[in-house]
Amino acid sequence: MNFTLRDLRPTEVTSGLAGSSFNSTHLIRTYGVDKPHDLSANAQNIAMMFAGTDRYNDKPYVGMLEGKGKKLALTSRDYTWKLTGHMKQKATVVEVLETTDRPGQNFQEFKVVLDTDQYKYPDVLIGENEDYPVEIVGKPERAGLGYIYTLVIQTDDPALYFPVDLLQVGKRFHKVSTSVADEMNQDYGTIQFNTIFELRSQMGNVAEELQFTDKALRVDKNSGDQVQVLKHWRVPYLDNQGKTYYNFMPLAEAEMWNQIYADIEWGLVFGKSSTRQVKGYLKKTGPGLRQQLDSSNKLYHNGNLTLIRLEEFLSSIYRGRTDANPSQRKVTLDTGEMGALLFDRMVASEASSFTTVDSYFISGKDPRYLSYGAQYTHYRGKNGLDVTVMLNPGKDNSDISTNMHPRYPNIPVNSWRMDILDLGTTRNYDGDIKDNMQMVCEKFADYYYVSTGKWDKKTGMPISDGGEGNSAIGGYTCKVEKSFGLMIRDRSRMAVIDIKFDV
Repeated sequence: MNFTLRDLRPTEVTSGLAGSSFNSTHLIRTYGVDKPHDLSANAQNIAMMFAGTDRYNDKPYVGMLEGKGKKLALTSRDYTWKLTGHMKQKATVVEVLETTDRPGQNFQEFKVVLDTDQYKYPDVLIGENEDYPVEIVGKPERAGLGYIYTLVIQTDDPALYFPVDLLQVGKRFHKVSTSVADEMNQDYGTIQFNTIFELRSQMGNVAEELQFTDKALRVDKNSGDQVQVLKHWRVPYLDNQGKTYYNFMPLAEAEMWNQIYADIEWGLVFGKSSTRQVKGYLKKTGPGLRQQLDSSNKLYHNGNLTLIRLEEFLSSIYRGRTDANPSQRKVTLDTGEMGALLFDRMVASEASSFTTVDSYFISGKDPRYLSYGAQYTHYRGKNGLDVTVMLNPGKDNSDISTNMHPRYPNIPVNSWRMDILDLGTTRNYDGDIKDNMQMVCEKFADYYYVSTGKWDKKTGMPISDGGEGNSAIGGYTCKVEKSFGLMIRDRSRMAVIDIKFDV
């Protein structure tokens, strides 16, 4: 069966912001470049270097996906993938035929109408209670809303009968076994595979540009203050050993990259699936985390949430799944300041019954000055459940989260929201293990290029020897475009815990 979720239908993009153009009347000491950096650098390298600056701190999704290599390049902006359901296909009762209140008693046959004809003799079925296995007699017959099955209870007890409430419309049956004679058998049961879902989604594009006129560059060059150039025009970044370098890129260009990643971060979280036409071309945006989690597991509370309730909710997500053994029950709880404090209070309340060892909470290098306090950010629950809190500054940023709490007008409601992220792996329909959550992009749709105009890209000085200019543009132009989308392969492993005032 193929399933297309509403928010995963092909839809469209944000075009990205227009570039900012600067000339000599602007504050050159704020928006300037000294020497164009090495043009051999590509967008991927910039992204890795950019991750070493503090400009990823307020972009947790870009950081934990693209910044950590969890990015998949695809050949189209529209894409599909298949998943295998974690449970066997089941049949649903669509009509009630039995009028007796004790169907199947004294080994009598009884009937049920299911929505599929995939079963036959000698299959053994169970309803929503495993204590009442039933054997199929013959083949199903088409009638009315579905298929009529003749059943008999698998028992030697003549007093046993099948519960009437398990035969009502909407109840489920599925195959668990077969039963045949031990001599000269010629009957064989049916095979049911786990449901295969085909999901569909799409990605969008963002774009930014930066321009300087030739005079703006001259003013910068003529400033002559190399200390200021190093101080203002360069952005530091760290290498793998933690050493700081100051030759990352010009400040204004770094801010352009900062903005492009801010565009992407917003789209990864708040993006809505849409498609429209602009200047004769399709423009698409992909669904972000919020829209995709609308169809995942949900738990609402009014501000009072206990650890027992939280653990039961998270455990219910994995309970009964064949793809969720205890080692695969590690989740990240993405929340704001208030959600982190709520989590700390839940765990602290549960842990208060245990003896506190002072050295864990009270410390100080000087005995005259002591420090006290701790905050719980991690919890190990039952059956392998492992929860880690990730503080997301975007949930408290009023520029992003504009819906304020009615009683606390300075705090966004998002500050209490907890997005349960399963960042582990999931099994694809063909058995391959894939990242459950990935950033995706379209191949050959990421662009990053610079036009230096009248300036020599090697020396960083004006071209005065008759050499060929880079373009007809007199100054310096830098443009970047990026394709992006958020793929959550199995959102049933994820959840939302949110505050709701009428709960």
